[in-house]
Amino acid sequence: MANLEYLKAKTAEYAVVLGRIDKELQALGNKKVKHQWLINYLQQKLKTTQALHKKLQSIVKTGSSRLLHRALPIVHDIEYSILLFNYYYLPALQQETQADLALRKLLLLSAKRCGLFWIKDITVNQNGPLATLPNPPEAPWIFAPPQLAVSLLEMPGLYHELGHDVFQKFNEIPENLATEIYLYFNELRQKSGPITPERKIERNQQFDQAVQYWDTNRLNEIFCDIFGTFACGTAHYISCVDMGLRSRHKPFDVDFGDEHPPLSARVYACYKALTPNQHNEQSVITIRRAWENYTKDYTQEYDFNLICSEALLDRLVKVAIDNIQNFMPNSHRYEVSLPDNGQIHEIPLDISLEDILNWAAHILLTCPECYEAWEAKAFKILGFCD
Repeated sequence: MANLEYLKAKTAEYAVVLGRIDKELQALGNKKVKHQWLINYLQQKLKTTQALHKKLQSIVKTGSSRLLHRALPIVHDIEYSILLFNYYYLPALQQETQADLALRKLLLLSAKRCGLFWIKDITVNQNGPLATLPNPPEAPWIFAPPQLAVSLLEMPGLYHELGHDVFQKFNEIPENLATEIYLYFNELRQKSGPITPERKIERNQQFDQAVQYWDTNRLNEIFCDIFGTFACGTAHYISCVDMGLRSRHKPFDVDFGDEHPPLSARVYACYKALTPNQHNEQSVITIRRAWENYTKDYTQEYDFNLICSEALLDRLVKVAIDNIQNFMPNSHRYEVSLPDNGQIHEIPLDISLEDILNWAAHILLTCPECYEAWEAKAFKILGFCD
């Protein structure tokens, strides 16, 4: 329980901080017409936070020891709201560049094509590694590296980030994936033949640990890998392999302190989310060979083989795709065939971002000497340059 003097100090501080946020939101409301839905949402959220501040003021004013224990949870809630305002939304809106707006426009169109019709706005901040804050799901905030404005190979990762918004929107998805994890390991328990009581206890502990490993955060990440490939096709798979090859993490390492599954599991899930026709595309064959050549130098330990078995990942991919199609019946699975090499250099003005990214990955892996001139055309059409 915090003492009264500290709570008085925090109450005074919050009055200043919340007042400043209020003024900044009002100023943004006059400037950022495109973000009006989000700014209205943030203003409503600020009112909720101001109501919490009034509760804190009342507790401090009474000074009753019976009420002081209620104060610190209120402080925590206010702090979280301030974090969202001051670390995410306000800086992104205030520092928004033309490149951010160009990427926002592309993502809003992609979100609709992918079936995320509930999205009203997207805030983009190209100032760090790929990440998202899908809160609220109607107006996610997306962090993207500045490199996205000068390179197309990493851009398919944006569809992974959109997947977080889907995962947040439908509570049934994490529940269904978790159920599949439980059923898989329960079936393994039933299949095991006669073993000693000691070995049975050890085996069940390993199964329990595997189920616990696949918590909501890791299910979120593997779902988004699958969604990204569902929505962006081979370009997302190629981008995931590229990420794995660039990473310093070993492909089969099971890190219980990392919310991301092992790289090899993520790459495998993306590959399995492709259609049979996509498996036969030359760019997919080329990048898959590169990944297999890389991973052959590493050993798969028991933990990986148990926790990330191909049989389990196959089931997660199926459940994830079934859920996408069930909860988002208007979702668009990207499975467009690539045009032949003669046509791929002519870029239509109305081309989709998914098409551009798939063409880019194909050219990089099959005709890298042609890529520079092609990319200049692509970026002009996307609106990243004049």
